[in-house]
Amino acid sequence: MRHWCVFFGCAIAALLSGSVWAGETASAPAPRVIDVALQDGGILLGQVVTPEGRPVPQTTVAVENGQQQLLGVVKTDENGRFAIKGLSGGVYRLSAANGTGTYRLWNPRTAPPGAQQATLLVAGQDINRGQALSRIGQWMRNPWIVGGAIATAIAVPVAVAEHEEGPASP
Repeated sequence: MRHWCVFFGCAIAALLSGSVWAGETASAPAPRVIDVALQDGGILLGQVVTPEGRPVPQTTVAVENGQQQLLGVVKTDENGRFAIKGLSGGVYRLSAANGTGTYRLWNPRTAPPGAQQATLLVAGQDINRGQALSRIGQWMRNPWIVGGAIATAIAVPVAVAEHEEGPASP
């Protein structure tokens, strides 16, 4: 009977923590990609604003390609506007003042009808709101994992206590 108790305790704990063994983890959502038409000469126009819509003057704007290679850095003017020259069609990431955006740039006169003519980068939008958990933190959000850990914490000491035999001689 004692062996069955240990066996069932371990089996229940393993079943309840199945997502750990399967390697299931929550993944970050894919970034939203915005279509933007380049101006003649491969010029990207844009503006950096605060969450309230006010321009962010004299801030640095960095542009990276899809392989996260830094292609250039420019500064905004007093109205938060900037222009980056020499770009071609493709996916790029812009970052400025703790704000980032992923953009699909289109060569002049090839952009789809819904493409924007300029980028609008909102400063301070890259904020972790208490959801940046470590890998173990992601596991501990799952109620099955917590239940399995509690069941194991109860079953193992009970099984060990029942398995201990009394003294061999009186």
